[in-house]
Amino acid sequence: MLFLSSCNVFTVVKKYPKDVPFVFETRVKVEDALSKEEKERLEAGLNEQLDDSIRSRKVDKVLWAVIKNPSRLDTSQISKSIQNMHYYLNAQGYFQDSISYATNVKKVEDQQRSTIQFYVWPKQATKIDSLAYILQHDSLQKVTDENLKNAFIKKGDPFAQAPVSAEMDRLVELYRNSGYLRFSRGLLFGLWDTLDVSLLEPTLDPLEQAAQLERLKNRRLNPTANLEIRTRPIEDSTAIRKYYVGNFVVYPNSSDTSGGNRKETVLDNITVIQTRNTFKPKIFPPNIYLKKGDSYDQRRYIRTLNRFNNIGSWRMVDIAQLPRDNQDTVDFAVRLLPAKKYNFTTNVEGSFSQSVLSGNFVGLGFSLGLQNRNFARAANLMSTNVNYLVELGQLTAGDIIQTQQFSATNTISYPRFIFPGMQGFKNNFRGNFRSLFTLSAASTERRYLFNLTSFSSAWGYEFGWRGRDYSTNNRTFNLSVKIPNIEYSYLIRRDSLDRMIARNPSIKNLFSDGLITSSIMKFIMPWGNISGHNTNVIRANFEESGLLTGMIRNSFLDQHLYRFVKLDVEYAKLYKWPKTALVLRGFAGAGYELESTANPEKRAQMPFFKQYYSGGPNSMRAWQLRRLGPGSTIKSFEGEYSFPDRFGDMQLEANIEYRMPLFKMGGIPINGAVFTDIGNVWLLKKEAGLADEIFKLSRLGTDLAVGSGAGVRVDLGFFVIRLDYAYKVKDPSPAPENLSFRNKFFAYPFIKGSQLQIGIGYPFIF
Repeated sequence: MLFLSSCNVFTVVKKYPKDVPFVFETRVKVEDALSKEEKERLEAGLNEQLDDSIRSRKVDKVLWAVIKNPSRLDTSQISKSIQNMHYYLNAQGYFQDSISYATNVKKVEDQQRSTIQFYVWPKQATKIDSLAYILQHDSLQKVTDENLKNAFIKKGDPFAQAPVSAEMDRLVELYRNSGYLRFSRGLLFGLWDTLDVSLLEPTLDPLEQAAQLERLKNRRLNPTANLEIRTRPIEDSTAIRKYYVGNFVVYPNSSDTSGGNRKETVLDNITVIQTRNTFKPKIFPPNIYLKKGDSYDQRRYIRTLNRFNNIGSWRMVDIAQLPRDNQDTVDFAVRLLPAKKYNFTTNVEGSFSQSVLSGNFVGLGFSLGLQNRNFARAANLMSTNVNYLVELGQLTAGDIIQTQQFSATNTISYPRFIFPGMQGFKNNFRGNFRSLFTLSAASTERRYLFNLTSFSSAWGYEFGWRGRDYSTNNRTFNLSVKIPNIEYSYLIRRDSLDRMIARNPSIKNLFSDGLITSSIMKFIMPWGNISGHNTNVIRANFEESGLLTGMIRNSFLDQHLYRFVKLDVEYAKLYKWPKTALVLRGFAGAGYELESTANPEKRAQMPFFKQYYSGGPNSMRAWQLRRLGPGSTIKSFEGEYSFPDRFGDMQLEANIEYRMPLFKMGGIPINGAVFTDIGNVWLLKKEAGLADEIFKLSRLGTDLAVGSGAGVRVDLGFFVIRLDYAYKVKDPSPAPENLSFRNKFFAYPFIKGSQLQIGIGYPFIF
C-alpha cells in the first residue's frame, strides 16, 4: 500500500485538447549541484517558477492519478518559465547558470501527451569576498560595529538575496531597538561589485601577465563579490534621531461611547482613563515594559503589544506611538477594545473499540465550560469546566455502563507573575507568563470494582517564549510548573475488587487511599523547518511527590503519603509532502515509588491513577484500552481471578503512520493511513508482580507488542473522525485461552486478532 500510494499505477486524463499536444508532465532536474540537499532545495524552488500553463494538474489518488483540463503545449510559456528560473537562481547567488529543455510527445490513443524536461546547471555560486558597513551617522556606525557578531552574512557566504535582505532587516531592527524609532528599511541599500580592478591594470611583465591570467581563471571558477551596505542621503533628520520614552495613556474600554464623567488615574507615570470602572487601574503598569525616560526599544514595545493581546480580556489592542514635535520624546496611547466577558462552550468526544473476544466498548465524553475574561475586574481569566465521561461495554450479561466519571475543575489565570521579589525577572523575561490557581474534584465509579473520589489543588506558573534560528527553524518553548500540587484520593472498594485482591494479593497495593504532595514540571517545544516540509514536537513531564513532605512524621502522612518520582518524554516528527505525510512518534516514561515511603503497602508500585496504561484509539490500536501488558503476563480478563485493567510503572511506545488522500465525498476529504504501533507497559519492582510483569532489558524484544493496520479519516475541517482497523502482529500478554499465540508473529487468525477503533481527531500529537 505504501508503494502504490506513492507511485501511481496509471494516470487518467479528462477533458483534454483534441489532436494537439498538451502538458502531461513537467520535470526539473538540477545537474552538478554541490550536495544532495542543495539539489533538492534548488529543484523545489525552480518548480515554483514554472508558469501555470505548463504545470501538470495532476491529482493523486491511491492507485491512480487524474489530470483534468490539461493546457495546450505553448513553447512561449516555456521561455517565460526559463526567465523566471534565471531570476530565482540569481537571487540564490548563481549568476553563471545555464538552462535547457526538451519536450517529448507520446501518443496514447487519441491523446498527445507532452512531457517537458528542464535541465539546469547552476554552476558555482558567487561568494562574498569582502563586506563593509558604511553609515553616514556616527552613532549608527557605532551601534553597527558593536553588533557585527550577530550579522547574518560574512565573508565566504553565498552572495544570495535572502541572507542579504535578512541582514538589512536585522540592521533596521537593531537601530529601532537602540532608540531610532523612525529609521526605515528604505534608508539602506547594498552596493556590490564583482570586478577585480587589478585585472584591468596593463602590464608588460610576462610574469605579471601570467599571474593575471591565473587570477582571472580562478575568478571564473570561484566568482566573488564585494558588498557594501550603506545609508542613503538623509533628508529628514528625525529618521536618525534617538527617541526616549515619554508618557503612557491607557484607554481600557475604547468602545465605551456612552459619555459621562471620565475618571483618570495616574500610576507610575501611566494615566488610565475610563468612563466605567470596568478594570482596576493597577493592573496596567505591570504589563507595560517601556519605562519613562528610557531609550526607546522596539522589542519592549512589541512585548507590551503582545502582552495585552495574550491576556485575553481584549479582542483588539492598539498602541499608537506619538513622537513630540521637534523633541526626542515619544508618547504612547494604548486603546483596548474589551472582549465579551463571558464565554460558554460545550464539547463532545468519543471513541469506539470492538473485539470479537470482549465485545464492543464505547467511550463518550461530555463537557461544559464557562469562561470569565475579567474576573475580579483584574483581567484574570477564570475557567470552570464540568465533565462527564462514560465507558459502555458488555463484560457480563446486563452490564452496560462499565465506568462513569464526574469531574469539575476551576482555574484562575492571573496575567502576571505573582511571586515576591521577582520584578527583575518580569522585566527581563521576553516571553509570556501567567500565574495559575487550580481546584478540582472528581468521582470515578468502576462497575463492581471501586469508587474513587479525588480532590486536588495546585498553584503554578506558565511560561512561553520564542527562539529564533534564521537558518532553518523557528522554535517556541512552553514551560509550566506546579508548586505545590496536592491530590487526595479516597477509594471505596467493591466486593468484586475485594475478591480479586483476596485471590491476587499482588494488586492490593494498587487500590488504597492516597495523598500526593508533588511538584510538577511540563515542557513542550515545537519547531519546524521554514520550508514547512517537517515539524517536530518534544514534550517532557517530571513529577516528584513527598520528597520534602515525607520528612514530616505524623500518622496521617505515614499512612497515606506516596513518595515517588516520575519522568516521561515524548517526541513526534511530521514529514509533510504536497499530498501525503509521514508521522513518527516515540514515548518513554517511568515512575518509581521510593523505598522511603512510610506505609509498606504503598512501596511496591506507583498509585494506579499515576501509572501508565496502553491500548485504545490513541495508543496501541490493536488492543482495547488498558488491555495490554504488563510485560508478557498471562492473566484472564474475565472471571473470579481476573482483573480487566492493566497498569505499569514504565511504558515504552513507538508509532509510525503514513497518510495519503483517498477521495472526496460531497467536497469532504476522505483520507487513508497505514500504521504500526510497538510498545508495552511494565512494573519495576520485583515485589510488585510476577516475573513476566517486571521490566528486564534482556526481555525487551520478547515483551514488546506489535500491531499494524489501516485506517480512514473523514476530515470535516473543525475535527476529524477516525476509523482504524488493527491486527495483533505480536501479542505478549494474551488471555489464557490464547496462550498458544503468545509472542508469535502473525499467529492470530485475522478476525480473532483484529481490533476496530473509532476516535475523534488524529492520534498522538499530529
